[in-house]
Amino acid sequence: FGYLVKPFAHDKDAIQALVLFAEVAAYYKSQGKTFADGLEKLFEKFGYFEEKTISLDFPGIHGNDEMGAIISQFRDKQPDTIGGLKVMRAQDFSKSTETAVNGKITTLPQPKANVLKYWLEDGSWVAIRPSGT
Repeated sequence: FGYLVKPFAHDKDAIQALVLFAEVAAYYKSQGKTFADGLEKLFEKFGYFEEKTISLDFPGIHGNDEMGAIISQFRDKQPDTIGGLKVMRAQDFSKSTETAVNGKITTLPQPKANVLKYWLEDGSWVAIRPSGT
């Protein structure tokens, strides 16, 4: 989803994350530590996390149609599992809804967007969003 720490920027970009990174690095340097030292402390406290972005290109005149068809397939038929893990909640930001595995539907507070997000049984999640960029 990119980095948008505060909503004063009109788009997600790296500048906000870069400023925060510099602030954190300066904080640890003032304590005689490196950024890596501070990061290791965060890992010890909150655990290690892995993130992976898979970006597919759909060039040409039909690229947007192809992206739309793929997200429509996911929207029309929610997967029960992803990577062997059970899907516990599905969020559809275009409808502002979250559907739990038990069928309970709640309203999402975020602005509407063409994004699907699936929360898995181990606490990890997968998001699908078409992009024109």
